[in-house]
Amino acid sequence: MRFRKFDSNIQIRLMLQFLTTMASMTVTPYLIVFFSKQLGTVVTGFMFLGVMAANVAGSFAGGYVADRIGRKKVIVGCEAVILLCFLGVATVNSPWIQLPYVTFILFLFHNFCLGASGPAYQALIIDVSHPENRRAIFTASYWLNNLAVAVGGLVGAFLFDKHYFALFLGVAVSIAISLAITILFIKETYVPEKRARSASSKQRQKDSIFMADVMGAYKEVLKHRIFLLFTIANLLIVAVEEQLTNVIGLRFVQDIPEPEQLFSFLAIQVDGMNLLGLLKTENTLLVVCLTVLISYVLKGMRDRTVLLSGLVLYFCGYAWISFSSSPGVLLIVMFFATLGEVMHIPVKQALLASMVPDHARSTYMAVHSLFSIVGVSSAGVFILVSAWVPNVAITGIFVGMGLICLVLFHRITKKVGQEQETATKATQSNMTA
Repeated sequence: MRFRKFDSNIQIRLMLQFLTTMASMTVTPYLIVFFSKQLGTVVTGFMFLGVMAANVAGSFAGGYVADRIGRKKVIVGCEAVILLCFLGVATVNSPWIQLPYVTFILFLFHNFCLGASGPAYQALIIDVSHPENRRAIFTASYWLNNLAVAVGGLVGAFLFDKHYFALFLGVAVSIAISLAITILFIKETYVPEKRARSASSKQRQKDSIFMADVMGAYKEVLKHRIFLLFTIANLLIVAVEEQLTNVIGLRFVQDIPEPEQLFSFLAIQVDGMNLLGLLKTENTLLVVCLTVLISYVLKGMRDRTVLLSGLVLYFCGYAWISFSSSPGVLLIVMFFATLGEVMHIPVKQALLASMVPDHARSTYMAVHSLFSIVGVSSAGVFILVSAWVPNVAITGIFVGMGLICLVLFHRITKKVGQEQETATKATQSNMTA
């Protein structure tokens, strides 16, 4: 993946991403259970909605601000607040004191800043990358992120129940390290042009004018038709993936209540819950093990071919998983679905990077993040629908979503390819002149 050839900002950012993601995953997957034990399921559900809303609000605010004051300032400010939040969370969940509502308030600030820093991080990577190396960069990022999730989740599974105080402190230490390295070694990648101030500049600082400016910035993003189609297609991908631990997971538990033999030649039995965990583990391990190999094997293929082929494998795999109840078959199908995932995600991220303008990258990333959150939130809708329609209808919906996604990406890649070809010809013409 030519890691050493990446810009120093990218190298540092990828390593810090690995560190902080690994630390965060020791606690994040277990917070719902943590709050449920203390406050009950209903209160925890409302808290979850509040935290999601804070993340969305932070994403919109951070995307706008990072395009006006620069990426590094937003990242440093957000990481400083996140550090204080985790120090606070550790303090109010220590062996001497338990304050769940204070913990919730701290996580509201944490998720707001997490949402705000996301678009700035993404824009920083795009700022110092080039079309020629973006596929390699996003492949490395994807691999490191999944490895961090696997390692952090495994550590948390064994330690969180008894040692959450130490894990909260561990996350704070990782954020402190990231903050220090960011301040010392990450270079600012975007310096916005200073706008001339008129005599009425003070008036422009009023809240109403500020909000109008913010809404105007996002309105411009929504006018970018190809980008909007991309975000809708990505929403469909995220929505299908989320169903594994929701609608599909619920079906496993209902259809396989008693242990069944995994393969005829193996004396291993699994029930629905075991099978869900097995498929998730298989997906993560395959991503970690296959990403570099698949990247090497496919490096000579056109991005468009890799993207569309990967999406076909991905959606066909999840459609099959949505109706099959054979544990052995499901493990085999998950292999192909994960192969499709490994193929399409780096190319998709590189495609996204190529279509956002320099002056509004963080704003575009904020809108992209919002659509991804909507995709994740669709799990609740599918759970409600599954209670009223047969399982074959859910499979049909997945197939339909896959077809729509393929059509959208076919149009998007064709349009982007034409624009790049036109730009290349114009450059060559100018050089000749």
